[in-house]
Amino acid sequence: MTAPQAVPRSYRIPESPSLVDRDGYAFRSLDALRPGATYRLRMPGNLYPDAPRSHLAVELTPDGDRWWLFEQGVVTQQPSYLREDAGIRAMELDVIPYGPCQAQARLPAAPGPTPADLAHSILTRYPFTIIEPVVPVTRFGGSGVHLVAQLHDPSASLCDNNGLMTYRPMAAQHQFVELWIVVVHGERVVVERSWFPDTSSRVIADQQHTLDSLRFIRV
Repeated sequence: MTAPQAVPRSYRIPESPSLVDRDGYAFRSLDALRPGATYRLRMPGNLYPDAPRSHLAVELTPDGDRWWLFEQGVVTQQPSYLREDAGIRAMELDVIPYGPCQAQARLPAAPGPTPADLAHSILTRYPFTIIEPVVPVTRFGGSGVHLVAQLHDPSASLCDNNGLMTYRPMAAQHQFVELWIVVVHGERVVVERSWFPDTSSRVIADQQHTLDSLRFIRV
C-alpha cells in the first residue's frame, strides 16, 4: 500500500456557501471557509436518521485562514494535511455511533434523555482518559454538562465504518476532545472541540475565537 502524501499548499478547494443544508453539513463535503464570514449550518449534523426533526441551525464565524467545512463541523488540517489538526463540531446524537474498531458486532448504545446520560454513554463506549470530569455548565444558549478527555486507542486510525460517522474526532490516537452537551431550544446538542498535544498555539487561539462565535438558532 502506498503511504499517504501531503497535499500541496497550492491545492485549491471550493468555497462553502454561507447557508449549508443538512446534507452539506453531515456528509463528507470539503469546502473552504472565509475568515470573518458567518456561516449557518443546518442541523442535524450526523449521518443517522434518528434526528430528522431538528429545528436548529449552527451559526459561527471562522477566525484565521485555515478552516474547512468537513463532517459535521469545521476543521483545520494544516500544517501537514495528513490529519485533522483541530476541529469544532456541533451535532445531535440520539444514538452513540460505533467506536473506531471497538465492538463492531454490538449495536450502538441508546443513551438516556439527559445531557449527563449522553456524557456517560460516550465515556463508557470509547477508551478515554478523563482530563476534566463531567460537571454542570451553561453555554451556547443552553444548560447541560461539560467534560474534557483524551483518546488512548492504538487501533483508532484503522477504521471509519466505510464513511459512516464513527464520532470521527475521537477516532485519532491521543486526540483531546472537549464536550459541551446542552439542551438548547428543547433539543439536546453536542458541541465538540478537538485538538492534539502538538496543535500550535495559533490554531488553538483561532479555534477559541471561532468557538466563541458559535450559537444555535431556531429555524
